[in-house]
Amino acid sequence: MITWAVLLYIAGILLVFAEFFVPGGICGVIGGMAIVVSCLLACYAYPDYSLFIVIGQFLGVLIGVIVGFKYLPRTRLGKTIILETSQQPEDGYVAASGNEALVGREAETFTPMRPAGTILVDGKKYDAVAAGTHIEKGVRVRIIEVRGSRIVVEEVQ
Repeated sequence: MITWAVLLYIAGILLVFAEFFVPGGICGVIGGMAIVVSCLLACYAYPDYSLFIVIGQFLGVLIGVIVGFKYLPRTRLGKTIILETSQQPEDGYVAASGNEALVGREAETFTPMRPAGTILVDGKKYDAVAAGTHIEKGVRVRIIEVRGSRIVVEEVQ
């Protein structure tokens, strides 16, 4: 019986490690269940050592996960699955820039704003969002905010 407990524990640890490479939770859940069954079998076989078995298995899993997180990024496989670079603005990676000069200007709704729609500013179409209310087509609006490509408008009273 103890052989099965050890084999289930090893299989459980390997399945938990597999979760690092095959995300989705299935390997981790099955591995966790194998570790719990291993713990139950070992405690059934050696009830006097139950506390030591539970603590030992917990520490084994904890150390295994910490080692996985620490050393996985340094392996060749880890380097292929972990993004090591970042997209810096000086390299040309920028979010969509907005036209802040539109703030305060008046426009006309080209489509109904429920709450998103299209507005016309000097004959040019822009996607926009109404600030809190629905606005019908052909209504005068004021641009109150531009953040990136998001334009927020409110109805002119």
